[in-house]
Amino acid sequence: MFTRARYVVIDDKETELKQLSDCLRKIGAPCLPLLYDVEQGIDARHLGGVRLLFLDLHLTTGGQSTDVAQASGVIAGMLEDGIDSAAGPYVIILWTTHQPHREAFAAYIMENVDPHKRPLAILSLDKNQYLAGDAGEKLMADIGKVIETDPRLRALLDWEREVLKAAGTTLAEVGALVSAEDRTATRFSERFDEVLSLLAAEAVGAENAKADPYSAVNAALMPILSDRIANQRIEPDSETIWQSAVTKIGNVPAPSLAEAAKLNSMLHVAAATSEALKPGAWGAISLLPIAEQEDGPMKARFNLPAKPLLSTLFGMSEKPERALSRLCVLRVGASCDYAQSRRGPVPFMLGAIMPATAKRRENNLPKAEILTPALMIEGFGFPVRIAFNAHLTVTMVPIEFDGWAPLCRLRESLLMQITSHGAQHATRPAIISFSADAH
Repeated sequence: MFTRARYVVIDDKETELKQLSDCLRKIGAPCLPLLYDVEQGIDARHLGGVRLLFLDLHLTTGGQSTDVAQASGVIAGMLEDGIDSAAGPYVIILWTTHQPHREAFAAYIMENVDPHKRPLAILSLDKNQYLAGDAGEKLMADIGKVIETDPRLRALLDWEREVLKAAGTTLAEVGALVSAEDRTATRFSERFDEVLSLLAAEAVGAENAKADPYSAVNAALMPILSDRIANQRIEPDSETIWQSAVTKIGNVPAPSLAEAAKLNSMLHVAAATSEALKPGAWGAISLLPIAEQEDGPMKARFNLPAKPLLSTLFGMSEKPERALSRLCVLRVGASCDYAQSRRGPVPFMLGAIMPATAKRRENNLPKAEILTPALMIEGFGFPVRIAFNAHLTVTMVPIEFDGWAPLCRLRESLLMQITSHGAQHATRPAIISFSADAH
């Protein structure tokens, strides 16, 4: 229900922990103070959403201040246990009286912590400067200066701030639909329910909204949120922040095939491990089970034999590359039909996942085909492309595919490109015409 803490402070001395956390609160940065216990440590789950992690380097009271490796090992264990690699980048700010130890600490962390859990940067502040009096304003100024040493970090924090602001504005727009006379202790919440219910039912239909209210409301609000993020008035300093952070436009070396595939996948592919994905989900890609690739099922479904399909239909000329390739199906169809859970057969398009560098007989490829950019897909240790053939679109009922394990899901922009290609292929005009020979 509650957002995980973005600012976390960890210290083994209660007075110093309170001093720093009080400073942060006074400047409007809500933080979570965690008192480190030598025997119990901390509840590492509190690090799951951290952006700025303030740490005392030596968390074992009485420990040798010169033993940086031991102190770093304690912190490395906390990061391994608590950091959520899916929560985004974070920064460590060492809150220490031992400033010269920062480089040794950074080297230890970067060498011994899982790469996906390492901080974007390790910065430091001398705690002695903030332990006396009201040091809140000085702390605020110094944190800003430290963060500014890494413009990319500052830009990422600015982007997150803009997204949170857009989300708040979207909620405010929904709340504004409740009239002033209904904003009473007995009526406000009930009226808000009515507004959300109207939005949900209109987005996906009443029956589907009842089955999954969250997805229904999300379908109604996401376009508003997306528009807000793209068009809201940004903070005055945002342009300067981004000009400092993104400086190599037009001067970046062309990515390798593997790098391009990773970029494309970030933009266009949702992994099955990141969401509750079902084979009938709009955009889901499922490998065609081995049993379904026998001649009988293939002829019944596609009127084609299975064995030479990769070499004939998909034009793959090299046997070793065909051995690395897999047949798959993509759940296509109208987005509104999927959103409203329309009953009836579900459309799928046949495709082949192949090495991105596969040699193909380009002159013989069917016009019904559309090829994805290079992608990295779980289960394939190399960049791949997926060739889909719009001519081979079939419908199945859920009992036929419910047991299939979805591989991933194509995000909307690429999925719509494939779907549009299929629609254009299916509706292409064919006319009878004659041309006169020139004599």
